[in-house]
Amino acid sequence: MKVALLEPFAGVAGDMFVGALVGAGAPFKRVQEGLKSLRLPVSVSCGTVERGGLRGRKFRVKFRESHAHRGLKEILGILRRGELPSRARGLAEAAFTRLAEAEARVHGIPVGKVHFHEVGALDAICDITGAALALDALGIEKLWSRALPLSTGFVTMEHGRLPVPAPATLELMRGRAVYDSGLSGELVTPTGAALVAAWAETSEPVAFVPSSIGYGAGDRDPHEYANLCRIVVGETVARAGELMELVCDVDDATPQVLSHLLATLLEAGALDATLQPVVMKKGRPGTRVAALARAEAVPALEDVLFREGTTLGVRRRRVERTELPRRIVTVRTRYGPVKVKVGEHAGEVVHVAPEYEDCRALAAKAKVPLREVIRDAVAQFR
Repeated sequence: MKVALLEPFAGVAGDMFVGALVGAGAPFKRVQEGLKSLRLPVSVSCGTVERGGLRGRKFRVKFRESHAHRGLKEILGILRRGELPSRARGLAEAAFTRLAEAEARVHGIPVGKVHFHEVGALDAICDITGAALALDALGIEKLWSRALPLSTGFVTMEHGRLPVPAPATLELMRGRAVYDSGLSGELVTPTGAALVAAWAETSEPVAFVPSSIGYGAGDRDPHEYANLCRIVVGETVARAGELMELVCDVDDATPQVLSHLLATLLEAGALDATLQPVVMKKGRPGTRVAALARAEAVPALEDVLFREGTTLGVRRRRVERTELPRRIVTVRTRYGPVKVKVGEHAGEVVHVAPEYEDCRALAAKAKVPLREVIRDAVAQFR
C-alpha cells in the first residue's frame, strides 16, 4: 500500500503541501490541468527555491481577485464544475467542509452561513484543490502527520488582528498532537490545518519503506529555521493485520447460486472468498462458504450471505494475516499491455502474477494459449 508521512517541522500551509507533493514526484502537469478545468482567472507555477540551505518546491498562484467572500456551497460548486478525478474532488470537498465546520463552531453560526474570507480567495481554492490533485496523482492511500507546531504572535485577517494559531486553525487541531515550537509568526495556516484534519490519520504511522521525499516551501525565508514542510512517500512493509473470517456450510444451494454468491461477496468488500466441499450431518455433501474481510465490511457481507445464500447462520472469528507489500505495474508484451501484481519480501521480489483478465483477453484476441501470454508477461517484467 502506498502511504505518506507529513513532517510539518516548520508548520504547514496549502502551498507548502502542494510543493512537497510535487517534490515527492506528483506530476505538476496533472495539477495544472485539473486547476485549469475549474475555469478560474489564475495561473500557477511550482519552481525550486532555497530555504535555510535546503531546496524545496514553491507553489505559486497568480490572480486578480474581485470576489474574496465565498460560502461553502459556492466553493463546492466551483469544484464540481471542474474536470477533476473523483477522488481528488472528494478530498478537496472534505477539506473545505472541515474548514467550514471549524469556522461555524468558532463564530457560533450554522455551516451554511459561513462565508470564507482569506480561505475563500482564489489562491486558497487552488492550494487545496492542487494538493488534492497531487495526492491523488501519487496514488497515496493513507496519510499520516507528525505533531503540528504551535507558535506565538498575531496575524492580520478580515476580522482584524488575531492570535496565532488563528481560532479556526486551532479548532482544526482539536484532537491532534501539537507541541510548542517556541517560534513566533503563523506556522500553521487555516488551509494547512484543514488538509491535515481532513486527510491525515490520527493513528500512529505504520512501518513503510520510503521511495521519494519532497520539500514544500513557504513564502517567508527566516534566518532561524528552514521554512519547509516535508512529505515522505513509500510502500508499507509486511505486517500482521487483524481480519474477520465469515463461514457458513450449506447443502441446499445449486452451483449457479454458489457461483453468484462468491462473486457478490467480493463485490461487497470481501478481501477473499472461497468455496470448499464438506461432508455435513447425515452424510450429506455440502459446501463451505468462507469470506475474509476487514471489520467494517462484516455487516455488508453477512447481508450478502443471508440474502443471496441459503444459510440460516454465519460463524465469525478474528484472524490475523501477514501481508506482503505489493504493487501493480504494467508491462508491454508482444500481445499488448498486461497489469502485473508484484509481491516483495525483505526488499526482494518474491511473487509475480500477471492479471488473469488482461491475459485472457489478449490470448483470445491473438488466438494463442493463455499460458503463452502469461509466460511472456512474466518474462517482460523480469
